[in-house]
Amino acid sequence: MMAGTLSFEDQFQIPAEAFTFERFRDWVHSADFPDRGKISFLAGEIAVDMSPEDIQRHNRPKTDLIRDCGLWVSRHDLGHLLCDGALLVNEAIGLNHEPDLVFCGWESLLAGRVRYVERIAGSGRQVEVVGSPDLVVEIVSTGSVRKDTQLLPDLYYRAGIEEYWLIDARRAAIDFQLLVRGAEGFVNAPLDEEGYLRSDALKGRFKLTRSLDRTGGFQVTLLSI
Repeated sequence: MMAGTLSFEDQFQIPAEAFTFERFRDWVHSADFPDRGKISFLAGEIAVDMSPEDIQRHNRPKTDLIRDCGLWVSRHDLGHLLCDGALLVNEAIGLNHEPDLVFCGWESLLAGRVRYVERIAGSGRQVEVVGSPDLVVEIVSTGSVRKDTQLLPDLYYRAGIEEYWLIDARRAAIDFQLLVRGAEGFVNAPLDEEGYLRSDALKGRFKLTRSLDRTGGFQVTLLSI
């Protein structure tokens, strides 16, 4: 191992300077950054998840959610829905992370509360979502439990994000928490009499269901009103 670096399971090395927020941002866009896995800067802590996604309990639920959420956003002309690969950056709290989904409403985009920026000036490549989007979604995996359930709720709240959807599809019954801003942190939105959760960010009511498809795999559906 080279001096001044941290080696992660002999797969890659985190340079010492990456433990500061700005240098971490530089490293993310350098040739030395790993091609796979999720590596996040969370207010001074670097979180690493190199596990491949479970197809039935993470990748397919994410894909199904992108489909249904995207149709809703498009049908009602609400803004932009971005899938994983979009880097969310909030400089005020030192957050650099790749959520599963990010929603940026027209009002937030036009007001500049959230914007797409180049990391390398003049490159023509908008590679960061900077600021406070309206909604962030995380689907829990075995390697992301602490990050998704303990670290990110506080950071997303401090980043001024209006809603946080936390989904856990690892068990027999899917767990869908629609978290909204309270006085000091996120709180669960209440279920209405029909079992739906109200989202002000997406201007509707939502319920997440799961069923078996023809292969015996899981299919997730986001019901919306």
